[in-house]
Amino acid sequence: LPSANPAARSAEGSPVSLRARLLLLVLVATLLPALLLGWRFVRADQTEVAKAVRSLAQSANNLAGDIDHRIQGTAQLHFGLAHSRVLDSDDRVACSAYLSQVREAYPQYTGIITVRPSGALHCDSLRSGRDLDLRDRGYYRQAMASAAPLILEPVFGRLTGNSVLQVVHPARQPDGRLRFLLVASLNLKKLVDEAQRTSLLAESALLLLDAQGTVMAAAGPVAGLPALGSSATGTPLGGLAGGGGVSELAGADGLPWVWAVAASPALQQAGLRLLLGQPRHVLVAASAQRLRQELTVLALA
Repeated sequence: LPSANPAARSAEGSPVSLRARLLLLVLVATLLPALLLGWRFVRADQTEVAKAVRSLAQSANNLAGDIDHRIQGTAQLHFGLAHSRVLDSDDRVACSAYLSQVREAYPQYTGIITVRPSGALHCDSLRSGRDLDLRDRGYYRQAMASAAPLILEPVFGRLTGNSVLQVVHPARQPDGRLRFLLVASLNLKKLVDEAQRTSLLAESALLLLDAQGTVMAAAGPVAGLPALGSSATGTPLGGLAGGGGVSELAGADGLPWVWAVAASPALQQAGLRLLLGQPRHVLVAASAQRLRQELTVLALA
């Protein structure tokens, strides 16, 4: 039967009260360090996310450097080809056959052509035999107006229809008179596909825009982005390409993507802007998983 003595009931209840107070004291003593440790985990996660973003930007710069390397390699090829007498000959068939052999050894080019000082297509590696007036090309006008040893122009080729970066060497006489223009067209689609595969970034997307915002090439899961040959001007991606840096933009599926613009003066001189993107949840996947594991262990402790 319950004790009728209030003092006895108080004495019986005091151990429970003391135990509760002790548990509360232990909870307070452990909760503060736990909160501090959790805060450190979150701060470390933010550092890892920033590191992942910097890695994305560095990958974009590395890809831009690879394209620049291809440009410099083409310039060296031009220097050697310009000394070939067959390119100066009037025999279009022999000249085209020679350039066709060169292109077989360098499949990164969609074509190699020579252009006469008059602007007429002379010989081409595709052996098309077509007569084209190329005086409206920007590289022709620049070659006629300046003594630049190398001219770069991203365009859609008239012989192939492919998006290309035309690397142009004006071959000149010792007195400065133009002999011919040697034009090699780097296949931008092929370059971008290779670059996207070698970036080793899961679910990444790669875009090349020209200085006017035209989409010259794209690779990866880029559904919903401007189509090849369309203009990105006025879009968030177009604005990012013009300003540079790294930014988070909404994708076509509504999920956030992180995009980095390559900081490459050489590529900008070529009239190109390279953008490399990754879904945000993929970019921070490793960091997010580690944070979940750390917080789970902390909560159990």
